[in-house]
Amino acid sequence: MTIAHNMKNLRVKLEKIGKESQKLNLVRHEARVEGSRHNETFAANFLEDMTTGMVGRDVEKEKIISQLLNSEAKERISIIPIVGLGGLGKTTLAQAVLADKRVNIFDIRAWVYVSKEFDLLKIGQCIIKRVNKSINLDNSDLQFVHDYLEKELANRRYLIVLDDLWEENANNLENLMKMLQHGDKGSKIIATTRNISVVQKLSTGYLAYDQKICPVPKPDHINLEGLSSNDCWKVMKRRVFGPDDDHSGLVEIGKQIAMRCEGIPLVANALGHVMSKHRTTEAWNDIRDRKIILDFKEDYQKSTLESLMLSYYYMKLEFKKCFTYLAAFSKGFVLDSDHLIQQWRALVYIQARDSGQRCINYLLGMSFLQISKSSLVIPGHTKAPQMLTMHDLVLDLATIIAGDELLVMDATISSKSKKANKRYCRHARLVNCQKQWNLFKDLPSMVRTIHLRECTEMQLPRKAFSKSKYIRILDLSGCSSVARSSPIKIVLPSSIRQLMLLAYLDASGLPIAALPKFFHRLQSMQTLILSNCSLETLPVNIGNLHKLCYLDISGNSGLSKLPTSFENLVKLSLLNLSGCSNLEGLPESIHNLKCLQQLDMSGCCALQRLPDKFGSFPKLSFLNLSSCSQLTNLPDGLNLESLEHLNLSDCNQLENLPEDFGNLHSLEVLDLSDCYKLQLLPETFCQLKHLKDLNLSDCHGLKQLPECIGDVCELNSLNLTSCSQLQSLSNLFKLKHLSLSYCIRIEHLPSSFGDLQLQVLDLTGCHSLPELPDSLSAMTSLTLLNVATGQSHTYDQAQAFKEFLKLPGCTEHTVHESENEGCSSIVELGRMHCHELKVEHLENVGRPEDASRAKLRDMTELRSLTLSWRHDGTRITDKDKLVLENLVPPRTLENFILKSYMSKDFPEWVSEISFYLPCLIYLSLSNLATCSLPAFGQLPNLRFFRIENMPNITKVGKEFYGKEGKCKKLRIIWLENMDNLQEWWTTRSGEEDEEFLIPNLHLLENCNFSPDRWSGLRHLATIEIFRVEDCSALRTLPDSIQCFVSLSKVYLGLLNELETLPEWLGKLGSLQEFILMGCPKLTSLPESMKNLTALTKLSLRDCGGNA
Repeated sequence: MTIAHNMKNLRVKLEKIGKESQKLNLVRHEARVEGSRHNETFAANFLEDMTTGMVGRDVEKEKIISQLLNSEAKERISIIPIVGLGGLGKTTLAQAVLADKRVNIFDIRAWVYVSKEFDLLKIGQCIIKRVNKSINLDNSDLQFVHDYLEKELANRRYLIVLDDLWEENANNLENLMKMLQHGDKGSKIIATTRNISVVQKLSTGYLAYDQKICPVPKPDHINLEGLSSNDCWKVMKRRVFGPDDDHSGLVEIGKQIAMRCEGIPLVANALGHVMSKHRTTEAWNDIRDRKIILDFKEDYQKSTLESLMLSYYYMKLEFKKCFTYLAAFSKGFVLDSDHLIQQWRALVYIQARDSGQRCINYLLGMSFLQISKSSLVIPGHTKAPQMLTMHDLVLDLATIIAGDELLVMDATISSKSKKANKRYCRHARLVNCQKQWNLFKDLPSMVRTIHLRECTEMQLPRKAFSKSKYIRILDLSGCSSVARSSPIKIVLPSSIRQLMLLAYLDASGLPIAALPKFFHRLQSMQTLILSNCSLETLPVNIGNLHKLCYLDISGNSGLSKLPTSFENLVKLSLLNLSGCSNLEGLPESIHNLKCLQQLDMSGCCALQRLPDKFGSFPKLSFLNLSSCSQLTNLPDGLNLESLEHLNLSDCNQLENLPEDFGNLHSLEVLDLSDCYKLQLLPETFCQLKHLKDLNLSDCHGLKQLPECIGDVCELNSLNLTSCSQLQSLSNLFKLKHLSLSYCIRIEHLPSSFGDLQLQVLDLTGCHSLPELPDSLSAMTSLTLLNVATGQSHTYDQAQAFKEFLKLPGCTEHTVHESENEGCSSIVELGRMHCHELKVEHLENVGRPEDASRAKLRDMTELRSLTLSWRHDGTRITDKDKLVLENLVPPRTLENFILKSYMSKDFPEWVSEISFYLPCLIYLSLSNLATCSLPAFGQLPNLRFFRIENMPNITKVGKEFYGKEGKCKKLRIIWLENMDNLQEWWTTRSGEEDEEFLIPNLHLLENCNFSPDRWSGLRHLATIEIFRVEDCSALRTLPDSIQCFVSLSKVYLGLLNELETLPEWLGKLGSLQEFILMGCPKLTSLPESMKNLTALTKLSLRDCGGNA
């Protein structure tokens, strides 16, 4: 009998006792263990431990980071091995290194779980996915992967972690190194392995011999030893005791238990969690003295597994079967926590989602489950599922416990491998099965779960499950690769109709056009995952699946409507319709889904309206309607009393919010970014007392905030970036984070502004703001003030406030020859840490290699950078390029200014700037005599683009946008002294009927720009502020300007030849300000200006006649 079967027999006996007790009316008594810690989440600080909470490994971590930052290694690409037994913390150490902000200097950072099954194609695909998340690799072969990586890694510094590397075949390892050899000098590989012979093999081969890619010298290897018993106790103590807990009587026993850990952090974490639940001397004495002996032949880390089994022994009974089930997954698995919970429910291991989440938290607290590296990002919302994985040793433990309940059928492994006792088998995993249909005949009749993995060419036979009628979980997602690459639609095997206990079906990725007619008869179905299939319809009677509580049909672009029977899915709690781009609407009766808690309709771009009673979901806590680009309004009657997270971003046809919007009393997070047409927030908005995070960025039409906005008393973060029509602020008392960047019409901040307790304030690009209030000096809570661009006086004020408040300011460095070191002073930058940096007189850099010692790339805190040479029109040199080539900024840079660069072309990092500087917001180029423009239009976050005195530029064409560039966020274009610029394409080919590539420009400034060249800008209908200054040849305004239908402010200055203004000025109905300065030949204004009813300011100065 296996452990799992002993547990089952015990469970049956307990259930029988429970039934007898009910007959006797006995009351269950929940005994509390004295001193136990009932807050399970306290011990589950797994993410913090992963990144900052390691014990006893600080020396190793700093040693690795020191090697990563060393740019003077002999080898071109260095391999840093971390060697040690399983459970010693190799992976955790590598994760802590990768999470350290100092390693942000690398252009590419990738994590690859390798495992015993070495697969070069999968490793390469994993790295490519880190470089380009959107790429489709379904049909990619090894040659494609090699070619792609050769191109993408070239001249780029990468950091790649190869986790759990077992491969000892020298040829395979050499092929892996060939694939990674194309990175720039200074690229690094961290390889975690249990076997020192793997490292020795990495030191052989011609790439290692030529020092192109090889391990660091042996003294620099990281050889992990076990922790000391004191360090193990430190690990356990953090799990066991809170800051104010009484330690008396337990510490000495705890130290004795720590000696059982054998220096393995994994065991220390697990036992520490158990001890936190049983904090009595009796329980701890029992943990210390209990002996567990595992009876299996393999001796590898047997004592470690026995210690882990001790943790399992004390695990809560209701969680033991949930843990054992994890043996059904292969090593290195990454699993959605919601999917795991639904599988536990399908097996009747738990009854409710909350119980499943408690179990996950418990296992995370024990380190029996871990957060996957792919989940170490801020989740989209508080209820976002976690991606889970498991340490190999823990999975070994689960496999031992499961015993004959688990059957693994791998078609690539000889049938001589161990056969499971089919009588006891409950969980089957079919691996690498392509056309071996006979394997289904060998499935045990009593099997409960079937997982197909790496079965990419499997065509499921019609009778695949005819002999396995007790299946509760069927996961076919491992067959999905061939599905996406095949134009042929398939149907689910007809034998599924016999699976009357089937509660969980995952067929994601299979090309299924429709579900079979019998599908509604699967009355036990609870979870149905059909994402990224080819569904065109759903069964009209799908509502007969009365137990269905989780439905994911995302990514089915062929689906246009839902059947009316949807209203009968009364137990549905999660519905994912994201990416159903042709879905035209929802059934009017969908409000009958009273149990619905999460609804994701993001990317349903054909959806024009919501049902009238859409606001009647009493339990709905998460609603995502982002990128529903045709949605014009929300229905009245919003009584979503449980709603906490609402995403309406990119609903750019949404014109207003319903008046009863304030009824969303539980709302905490609201994202309205890119709702271009939204003009006002309803007065009831101020009733959102629990709102903490409000994103209104790029709401171009928003004119003002409600006067009562200060009543939103818990508001912590407010993002008003690029709210171009916003002119003033109301009372905002409790904010911590405020962004007003690129609010180009804000003209003043109230004197009370300094009363705010802000921590972060961003005023970048507020070009109408003439000054900052003096009260800003009293804002002592401020930790970051960002005023990177704007009026010069405002910028100077900001620098003074920064100095007064001791905030990070601008560091200036003038390059000169260093007498003592025999090199230029630019090398001194390598020792600096700054947020804003100006480097001048770069022509004094004697040797280009000196610039590399500045190590700008390593300045991860740098956000703003100015690089300038002496302005001299006669100085044409290739040396500037060699210097700039060695001044690559960090990827986090937001503002970049380049002045008086005199080489004919740019180094590779500027030409590929969208890859090197993806966060860039502001870009200014001035006095560049001979350069052309690279594909700056591909910068995804560019908001301000300024070019000045670049005579070599005659046209801004398709090269500016690249293959896929679209300047969606570009708000300001500033042109000055661009005498030779004749044409600016605003579509990819210059044709008018194509997609417009600068759809949201707000401010256009022209200085010394010939008027006969403005015709190329006639499509910029979103421009709100137009400034023309010092254009000596301008006699009247070009007709193209009358296309600026959103124009609200016009400034014309120093136009010595301007004689007349056109009559069509009177048609600019949005014009509010018209300012004329220094136009001596202008003697009159057109009569039509009397029609400008919105005009509030007309200013004339130094103009001729009686104008």
